[in-house]
Amino acid sequence: MADNVILNIYDLVSDQQNQSSSDEPRQQLSGFSRMFVGLLEPLGLGMYHTSVDVGGFRYQFGSTLGITRTSSPIGGGDSAESRRYVPGNGQYRESIILGQTFCNQKEVNSIIQHLRESNFGGDNYHLAHRNCNHFSETFATALILGNELVQGGDTNVRLEKFPKWVNRLAKTTSSGMSRDSEMACDVIAEARMALECDKKVGWGITSAVKKSLTSVDRSKKKELTAKQKEALAKLKSRSTK
Repeated sequence: MADNVILNIYDLVSDQQNQSSSDEPRQQLSGFSRMFVGLLEPLGLGMYHTSVDVGGFRYQFGSTLGITRTSSPIGGGDSAESRRYVPGNGQYRESIILGQTFCNQKEVNSIIQHLRESNFGGDNYHLAHRNCNHFSETFATALILGNELVQGGDTNVRLEKFPKWVNRLAKTTSSGMSRDSEMACDVIAEARMALECDKKVGWGITSAVKKSLTSVDRSKKKELTAKQKEALAKLKSRSTK
């Protein structure tokens, strides 16, 4: 049975605008991030926090804590439990269904574990190169486009419903900063890594398929050679008569 993969979007506002009084432990924005929020709001530019719901759980990425999980409201949305790791100045904006996945909980856990062990630990967080939105897009891509990524045919595959504006600020900011190849998130490459595409059956042409194709080609060549020999034999018999 397929599960909806839902993106939850929160506006990050200045502390003065934040009306939350919850004492729940939450992800905290770095001082650099808070400074950006304060500078960008007067210019009408947005900064956002996102999370992904699938199978009754909500997953998100932040500094220090890394990838966290809570229960999620049915159909996305906001609740006291789902807000546990939302930055303190986050205000719920909307939820978007990005697509569907056939991954079961064991497979979802495996994807999360690979992401956590690779480049989404808490100390890997970076405002421009590796933030919560990078995680959300990478995780959702692995869930929804798994078959396409395993087959590896289309190098331009992308999660079309993931809103570009959510991470536009980070991309704009990173264009003016030195790009660390190890730090920068490559959504497609890291989604494929999380799925262990290089170990999946059907990735490219397997050795068994190659062997089968080779044996067919060889049999065709032998059959053609036999016909040629038969034709030559007939010619020789005619010439001796």
